[in-house]
Amino acid sequence: MLGENLGMTLPFKAVAVDMDGTFLDDRKQFNHEEFDQILTEFEKRNVQFIVASGRPYARLEQDFGEFANRIDFVSLNGSRLIIKGKDAAGYPMERQDVLNLIKDVREKYGTRATMVFEKDIAYLKTDVPKEERDFLAYFAGRSAEVDNWNDMPEEDIFQITFDLDRKYAKAIEDDFNNKYENKISAFGSANTAIDVNVQGINKGAGLKRLLEQMNMTGDDLIAFGDGGNDIAMLQFAKYSYAMANGMEEVKKHAKFVAPANTENGVFKVLQKYLAEDK
Repeated sequence: MLGENLGMTLPFKAVAVDMDGTFLDDRKQFNHEEFDQILTEFEKRNVQFIVASGRPYARLEQDFGEFANRIDFVSLNGSRLIIKGKDAAGYPMERQDVLNLIKDVREKYGTRATMVFEKDIAYLKTDVPKEERDFLAYFAGRSAEVDNWNDMPEEDIFQITFDLDRKYAKAIEDDFNNKYENKISAFGSANTAIDVNVQGINKGAGLKRLLEQMNMTGDDLIAFGDGGNDIAMLQFAKYSYAMANGMEEVKKHAKFVAPANTENGVFKVLQKYLAEDK
């Protein structure tokens, strides 16, 4: 089911898409020519196209290349908002909270590959096996290695990602929040990835703040996602689509199901809306 009766005009003014498992196929790619056509049609109708991802802007800018300045970004799960290539807002974590959390996770779950995101770069420990470092570095866009977490530059930290089964996300969040004054939010963003941000920061909150700057609300939004970090976004959007390949828990929070990411599901749904808007 692609959606409700579409009518003759677009029922939304903004589109938000997750990346991995949603907008991208399983090769981490998208059809640039097809996207250019869709984006151009939305630009004619003054519809904003927003990428809402756990990825940092440094990576997303590489992903979209020539399109990057034509779209907006809710990056790092809402921790950094970018409008047409310029910073719109940022919600960093306390540095000591980051160090405490990394220590707590290591003590409870053992040594885990960990990535710490500052504004334009992500840091990994040198003691992580090369294969894991290379995998995480891909998502960072720009990364560096440190021997000790205290060696990181004194810049704002926006997110931590642990290479850990997503089922532990709630336990990590609860354990930390019961122990410390400052609170965090943890999401299972993939099967073996947990993203951690400041409490209250998520894709839904990030989209709300971004749309407010454009005089829009969730009633103006269509959104697509597949993972646990997409739930808040799907709950916020009036027109919410879980991907057919998405987690069953995510589908419970969406109004509709889009074809799988391997079938260009996002494009198919958006093209159907555009075809009806003549």
